[in-house]
Amino acid sequence: MNDRDFPKPDKAFSPSNGAKELELDFDKIVGEGKTLGRAGGKVVFAYGVLPGERARIRVTREKKNFIEGETVEIRRTSPLRKEPVEDHYLNCSPWQIMDYEFQAKTKKALIEDLLYQTVKESVPLESFHSPKNLYGYRTKIEYSFTEKDGKLAFAFHKRGAYYEKIILPKGCSLIGETANEAALKILEKLNLAGVKQDKLKTLILRKASNTGDLLACLYTKDENLEFSCADIKGLKGFMLIYSNPVSSTSTADRILKTEGADYVTEKIGGMEFDYGFDCFFQNNIELFETALEEIRSSAPDFGRTLDLYSGVGVIGFYLRDRFEKLVSVEFSPSSSRYAGINAEKNGLKNCEIICSPGEKTQEEIFKSLNTVILDPPRAGLHKKVVKNIMAALPDRIIYLSCNPITQGRDALFFLEKYRIAKAAGFDFYPNTPHAESLLIFEKK
Repeated sequence: MNDRDFPKPDKAFSPSNGAKELELDFDKIVGEGKTLGRAGGKVVFAYGVLPGERARIRVTREKKNFIEGETVEIRRTSPLRKEPVEDHYLNCSPWQIMDYEFQAKTKKALIEDLLYQTVKESVPLESFHSPKNLYGYRTKIEYSFTEKDGKLAFAFHKRGAYYEKIILPKGCSLIGETANEAALKILEKLNLAGVKQDKLKTLILRKASNTGDLLACLYTKDENLEFSCADIKGLKGFMLIYSNPVSSTSTADRILKTEGADYVTEKIGGMEFDYGFDCFFQNNIELFETALEEIRSSAPDFGRTLDLYSGVGVIGFYLRDRFEKLVSVEFSPSSSRYAGINAEKNGLKNCEIICSPGEKTQEEIFKSLNTVILDPPRAGLHKKVVKNIMAALPDRIIYLSCNPITQGRDALFFLEKYRIAKAAGFDFYPNTPHAESLLIFEKK
């Protein structure tokens, strides 16, 4: 295909600030959740515009074959468009502008397409589960700080422009009203105390959906900062944490103060799960419970079970009445410690907790297995994990993923000896381009 085959933009001009702008039609949503159009022989990607719309965009990045841009103005509107609930939506949940039924259909199709691209065969999802609540579903949120009119304000880093910040007057709708109310009270206290932006990194909130527990963690660059939130109602705990200013991330180098608890407790499937301020825990507990029940119903007996990337133990423990023995492997010392606490708390006797990276788990542990549970980070499985699983050949592999690209890459290896017995999607993250996919493999 040459340039003559592509539609030319009606307008291409540079405004007074020197940024190039284009006006063009957009056709479809692609892998990362951006909408695709074509102009002058290049594909163009942008958030904030829907298929069937015509928009003016400001070019933010241009390469030989593609352009990325931010939407400046919608010139022709799709009937699928709706008003976002907050002004900063592009920086947290860019699909707020999209009719939800269309969102769900699009996500299902994207998962199937991304799996097909890697597996090279059709993997139709038997079901795609949508949540009742499209907002307030997150169990963790991180607010950065900026200043406005001489006062501290919450902010998100602008999508595609890390050093530019977008102010959040009321927090963010993805974490829910109660958490935002507590966060704004903390912000008010910081302003009353005269704390400046250069002393702070972030405020991280951890929320348990079914119990209402809320933990606030304030990360500071100042080892000598004095600050208290003991009088703020609704907090199970508050932590003041020193984080090295050299690092751009909010990592805990030293706990300066803990008021109340340093963990929250969530209730799932008749069990209680504690997890610490620095532990991974799934978002959207409503749909996580749906996914857990899909996993549980996939077999009457899971036998000897290995739960890799187990976090604080939820998936493996949920199958407590259907396994002979469970080995729970987690690389995070904090999450592994809480897995042990949760095993004892919920009366699990036939369970072994191991703190180790998945790829360094002893090969003997993979032997004589009936079931392997996998819920890895977005990067997917380490090649040694795949090798050990394929050497052991358990009866079934349960793979829950937030990234169908790496899940499909790993599935390609499993399909040499396994078939996909179940494939399902779960919209853990409504109003964003992200979702979870579940593949259950059984030996051929």
